[in-house]
Amino acid sequence: MEILNKYLDNCQEEMKAALARLVKIPSVSGEKEGDFPFGKACGAALDEFLAICDQYGFKNANYDYYAGSADLDDKEPELGILGHLDVVPVSEKDWSFPPFACTEKDGKLYGRGCIDDKGPVIAALFAMKAVRDCKIPLKKGVRLIVGCSEETGCELDIEHYCKNAVMPPMVFTPDGDFPVITTEKGMIRFTFEGEAELQNIVSIKAGTVVNAVPNEAEAVLKNVDKSAVSPSDKVSVRSEADGLHIVFKGKAAHASTPAEGDNALTGLIDFLSRLPLANNDLAFVKRLTELFPYNDVKGQSLGICGEDKSGALTYVFSIADLSDGKLTAKCDIRYPISMTKEKIRESLEKAVSPEFAITDFTANNPHCVDNDGEFVQTLLRVYQRETGLEPYCKAIGGGTYVHDIEGGVAFGMEFPEENNNMHGADEFVKLESLMRGAKIYAAAIAEFCGE
Repeated sequence: MEILNKYLDNCQEEMKAALARLVKIPSVSGEKEGDFPFGKACGAALDEFLAICDQYGFKNANYDYYAGSADLDDKEPELGILGHLDVVPVSEKDWSFPPFACTEKDGKLYGRGCIDDKGPVIAALFAMKAVRDCKIPLKKGVRLIVGCSEETGCELDIEHYCKNAVMPPMVFTPDGDFPVITTEKGMIRFTFEGEAELQNIVSIKAGTVVNAVPNEAEAVLKNVDKSAVSPSDKVSVRSEADGLHIVFKGKAAHASTPAEGDNALTGLIDFLSRLPLANNDLAFVKRLTELFPYNDVKGQSLGICGEDKSGALTYVFSIADLSDGKLTAKCDIRYPISMTKEKIRESLEKAVSPEFAITDFTANNPHCVDNDGEFVQTLLRVYQRETGLEPYCKAIGGGTYVHDIEGGVAFGMEFPEENNNMHGADEFVKLESLMRGAKIYAAAIAEFCGE
């Protein structure tokens, strides 16, 4: 609607300012601190969001710092928009801009959370503001729900919300891609452990979160001559008191699209397997690289390959911590809808034994919504009308915020052909895309809830 678009055009500076208020808070979900179940920073981000809601006159609620919400009006919410305020960790040395500031350059807003998910939350909030202030007659209510632990994968925030409030019957999240994501692969996270008597390898460390390709991995070696290790554009070598430090630099990527990254962990292990190490050390790293070949994402060595209409299985060897001869490591798997978590676990256990054992295994089933349903088809019509772009439904390997919500879909906010460095260094949102997203969400609210 033209009236909504013109209104939002006049809100651009306010939207940038509101986004900057959220981005400046380093809201990486962590351990409980006092009244804050996911740490003080996440609590501060929720407080700031609710303060913005107060500023613009929205009725809001705080669900014990697990989540918060803002209602467009006093009507019972029939449409829910679900976003999150927590963000993935940053490696500041890899950023060209301060990660916890909203920096504008060349039509882009840089900062952690600008696309995942603070920018989309602001777009949705201002879409609600536009519908309200433009006095679009509504017969149904709208609720924007924001959680604080989406990036952990456990989603205790939404579980707590649902114990204290009702999830609206129609739900979309801007925590994904346009046009509409209706199918999400199943997700598996598993931990494996093993021990070895090592003579040269003191430690290996890589990864911070299980759902990302690690961009850096480091090994410390003892009794290895530095001249035997050749540095390169990816490998740096330095001598310190505790031994020879070997650092492999890769490229981060989301676990749903691991082929877009360069796995520093598997790269480091492959590199170590070609050094003049003691027999036990070589056997250890060669076994690891046999199971997890450098930049492999399909899992053939693990016996878990598979593909169907929802796409191919992918996996990431994402976290490793080796010290005192004991390895604890984690992997993330995204599996297609025709496969089962039980069969995958069986294959994994067979592949890693006898050197390693799976000590933790968690799984979510795939999520599918009918492409031809009224809710999905309406979102597609709105998207096409507002953008002039082709409307279609997508299947992805990522798990969006509606993965466990019946009938929920992802609706933006990353546009086709855009790569916003989500989960990587220099994450950004185009200012044009931020405004465009807000206009689409305003149009969707009017379409679903208008008289």
